[in-house]
Order: sequence, then C-alpha cells, then structure tokens
Amino acid sequence: MAEYLRDAVGKGELEIGGNRSPVTYTLKASGQDDGAVRVEVMLSAPRDWLLKQGFKQDATLLRSAGDAISVHFEDTLDVDDNISVPLKAHQTIDSRDELRQKFPEIGIN
Repeated sequence: MAEYLRDAVGKGELEIGGNRSPVTYTLKASGQDDGAVRVEVMLSAPRDWLLKQGFKQDATLLRSAGDAISVHFEDTLDVDDNISVPLKAHQTIDSRDELRQKFPEIGIN
C-alpha cells in the first residue's frame, strides 16, 4: 500500500524542439512497500503553444531545482483538445536519500 509523503510545487521551462516556455509543475511523492518512492510530475501547458511547437505527445520539463524530465500527454494532441493540456511523468526512486537528491523541491528530511 502506497504511503503519501508530500506534495511540492516547482518552476521550470517546458522545451519542445529547442523552444521554451515557463511553467509551474507539481510533484507528489508516495512511499512504496519496498522502500522505494514513486514521484508523479504534473503540469498544464497551453494547447495552442504546444501545437505551434509541433508537439504531439512528449516534451521536456527543465526543472530549476533538478534534472530534466520527459513529460507525456496520454493521447496525440490536436486542435479539438482542451485549451489547457495536462502533461505527466512518473519516476520510481530507490530510497528517500535518492529522492532528496533528485527532487530537492519536495523537501523530504
């Protein structure tokens, strides 16, 4: 059973084909039974900007507090989608020590 650990908010840039746009993202960390930590990364981006950049499903989140993360749209984006497009990523981290290093914005002690 997953144990909720903490939510956090961070700032960064969304990069598609060399073009960037500032974004705010959220992180949700959950402890797993085996001691690992699952981190869910979520953000929303403007549909029209994404389409203008040639976005289909994947982009790169450049975090000011950590490594870049590939974020994904669950379908192929087109003009019929919502004006605000949710992008997500999931990572499993082996330990809380590694979580502190990879996601300092979460602030786990």
